Amino acid sequence: MKSSERWISKDPATRTGLYQHISEVPEHNRLRIYTSRFRGQDTWSEYVDAEYSCSDDLSERFLSDIKRRERRWKNFCNDRVEHHALCSPSHAKEYAAYLLDEYSIESSTAADYWAAIERFYRWMFHHTEYPHRYNPFVMAAVEDSTSEELWMVAIEPN
Repeated sequence: MKSSERWISKDPATRTGLYQHISEVPEHNRLRIYTSRFRGQDTWSEYVDAEYSCSDDLSERFLSDIKRRERRWKNFCNDRVEHHALCSPSHAKEYAAYLLDEYSIESSTAADYWAAIERFYRWMFHHTEYPHRYNPFVMAAVEDSTSEELWMVAIEPN
């Protein structure tokens, strides 16, 4: 463990930023108001290109895992008429339950899927070209025991 890792809190409430709950987010900053801006935009591909395209040493398995996580998340969002970059904390909570309907928490597969989408939202949060002023997955981990459980499994070192 790196010395800096000892000081990073595992508590999602310390990682939410300015807003811990969606009720604290002003209406004009909520992601749902950006639907028309994101219509037809493949934000996930922008994320993957920015984060992974420069690395030549990515395995086929890793790239396959990314695509599998993308498909699962986009299908989940399409079923709910949501853009994959504009979910709410309640959608993140639903996604946690959806994953645990299929995978056990012990296998860590559900946490891997959930964490991949949390990282996607964290990436948008840290890039000014996106309107993300909060991370709905971290908010979900603050508010929902299932999401928190996935969060805790996901942030534990292997």
